Amino acid sequence: MGKIAGLSGYFPTCIPASPDVSAPSPPTGAVPMTQASEEVPRTADARTADKPRPTVMMCPFTNPTNRYIQIQKDLYRSIGYDVVPLSIKGLLNGGFFQLFKPENILAFHWLEYRPFKRDKGTARLNLTGSLLFAFYCSLMLIGRAKAVYFIHDHAVHDTIGFNRRLSVRIIALVRRLADFRVVHAPDFQAQYNAQYLPHPLYWDAPGQAPITPRKYGATPQYSLLGVIRPYKQIDALLDVWPDECKLRIAGHGTEAYLATLNAIIDRRSLRNVVQLDARFLTDAEFAQSITDSDVLILPHAADSMLVSGAFFEAIGRVPLLISRATPFMVWAARKFDNVILFNDISELPAIVQSVNASWPAIARNAGNLAIDEFGWNACRRRYEQFFEAVEGHRNAVEKPVV
Repeated sequence: MGKIAGLSGYFPTCIPASPDVSAPSPPTGAVPMTQASEEVPRTADARTADKPRPTVMMCPFTNPTNRYIQIQKDLYRSIGYDVVPLSIKGLLNGGFFQLFKPENILAFHWLEYRPFKRDKGTARLNLTGSLLFAFYCSLMLIGRAKAVYFIHDHAVHDTIGFNRRLSVRIIALVRRLADFRVVHAPDFQAQYNAQYLPHPLYWDAPGQAPITPRKYGATPQYSLLGVIRPYKQIDALLDVWPDECKLRIAGHGTEAYLATLNAIIDRRSLRNVVQLDARFLTDAEFAQSITDSDVLILPHAADSMLVSGAFFEAIGRVPLLISRATPFMVWAARKFDNVILFNDISELPAIVQSVNASWPAIARNAGNLAIDEFGWNACRRRYEQFFEAVEGHRNAVEKPVV
């Protein structure tokens, strides 16, 4: 049992609140050119109709605040897999036997969040969640289905001190238990012994209606969208934000962090230029917010998440993105000429003032390039190749030599 070796002294007792990604459920808009069909194909070309479809058992199976999970399920179905919940209820309803079919796959997203519970803006270890985490880890150990772990974060959001260090170790543990690892940031393949797969564009997924981009105004509208949380370092951004540039911050936030941001806005007399819209945005509202944005700001700390979900909402739709120089955004800036980077937050005012001075000549449309890299058809090809490799590994290991 190769999965068990080396775990002594390493297994923590381990559901969180829903895993937190940068943006709420994705918008319903899309640039006019899109690759996604209106309906997800139910059968991949490579799989014949008379052959049983293998199954992806997925955890979590739903996420009401972010459509990423739904898009993943649609992708798996489009390349020839049935998709079912990997949950206690699902296992009791007949899913347990699916664990022992070697052609099946266990797909885990944000499993490291299970042992933690968020309280007053901080995530702390939780007994109930820890037990459920241990249960899911045991499924990887006993099942014959291949376990695929999608690594989204370096550490659990909003953890500090001991809890943060523990979350890093928990991620390392799950990496060791999984048969395969996936990252959405190419530069982390070696560090995490993982395969790069593109993060799908939200706006190019099936069922997304085209939108008409708005005309540029005389001055750019800056936006910071998605959950309002400390790991985005919005407080540091407001400390240096130019008082002549309009900024809209929109998304759900914790009471304590919102109080911090409001105090900075009042201290710096930014009420006339900074709009803090602290509430959960519906899909339609988020889509409209993206459409109304000329420049999206991504100030996320580099030591938390591998990629920002908001990037995949905006790239190809928002004319400019200004981001902290995280490894993924450095990679993205080499591909897209509408991504501007800063290393330190103190550089942001000069960048924003330069954009204002160059507007609208500096605006860019990266829609076609975004589709080529992260669009629905591009993702289908890459995911199908990866899942075929997972199956090929299974066949090479488990088929008898004849």
